[in-house]
Amino acid sequence: MGRWNEGESDMGADTSPETKTTPEKVYVKIPKAGPGQGYKAPKNYQHPLFDSLSKVVIVLLCAALPLATGVIFAMILGNSEISRTQFLWLWIPMIVLIEGIAIWVAIGVGREALGVSGTRR
Repeated sequence: MGRWNEGESDMGADTSPETKTTPEKVYVKIPKAGPGQGYKAPKNYQHPLFDSLSKVVIVLLCAALPLATGVIFAMILGNSEISRTQFLWLWIPMIVLIEGIAIWVAIGVGREALGVSGTRR
């Protein structure tokens, strides 16, 4: 039927170098913006009450993180006589590690949320 059915390939048959042509530069005229289509800077109004309220909420939420873990540990240790006496060797390091992690996470989240992360004074 054709060359492909006979097992012949066309690879390497054309050895002439290809000539690369650079495309011509095309300039497109951009129409002027009509009324209401021009760029306007965003209006960033200051909201001091909202800003201060959000900072207070952020600080309270970050303070609640280590406080909540401490309350959970206190409730577990306060309600179980066995865990208080027999597993105290396990609870003390666990409380120290978990509370330390909670404090560091609260500090990091607070710094990021308040916008002071990455700045050194």
